[in-house]
Amino acid sequence: MYEINCEVPFSCAGADGKMRLPDAVGMMIDCCQFQEYQEKALCEYLRRKKIAIFLSSIQVDILRLPEFRERVRTAVKIYGCKSIYGLRRITMHDENGELCLISNATGAFFDIEAGRAVKLDPDDLGVVFDEAEPMACLPRKISVPASGGIAADVFKVTPSVVDCNGHLTSAAYFAVSSDVLPAGFLFNRARMEYKKQAKAGEIMIPVLHCVDNRIVVDMKNEDGTSFAVAEYSYAMPEKSKIIDFQ
Repeated sequence: MYEINCEVPFSCAGADGKMRLPDAVGMMIDCCQFQEYQEKALCEYLRRKKIAIFLSSIQVDILRLPEFRERVRTAVKIYGCKSIYGLRRITMHDENGELCLISNATGAFFDIEAGRAVKLDPDDLGVVFDEAEPMACLPRKISVPASGGIAADVFKVTPSVVDCNGHLTSAAYFAVSSDVLPAGFLFNRARMEYKKQAKAGEIMIPVLHCVDNRIVVDMKNEDGTSFAVAEYSYAMPEKSKIIDFQ
């Protein structure tokens, strides 16, 4: 397990004084990155085999968003390895130990030289798996209607929003997709399926689909190929309040 203890900074709070969802996701992903570097045996194994880990999907269940200057503890646990995927559970608690957000993240192992995903044996990774906090995890893939949808304004990937690998940051996909949600739309669960890395200079076209109690945002490039698919829905009525994030 690895954890980060900090106050919610000014740059991560929105106009309502609460932590923005993309920034909360960014903190969770940063926690995962730091934990990966802490796992010396895993890092050495991946370097030796020339294997990278790319975030494939993440589900974030939101009980509440912490406020500016509130102290939070973000923690990640590796709890499994199945086929081509490594599995992580990430939580964010407040200073009273109350859960604010919980997420399930899958990372795909990618053979850099072969250019394809690869299955790994958990016993080869040198990782002690933790027991994950309970969570109702939905499938990794997000279904998108075959037709219809409303195209929002295009988004151009700029150098200021790419990471060390030259790709649009994982959290930025949440910013792009949540910014085009209808005003007043209520949700407390967000999911993202990453498909193709977006690079600086590329154009992203968010296409919105309303399906039952959820909105699916398919972020496409100019030829119609999906970079990623987001889903926002209202779930967990027994655990959290209805929240208007707009």
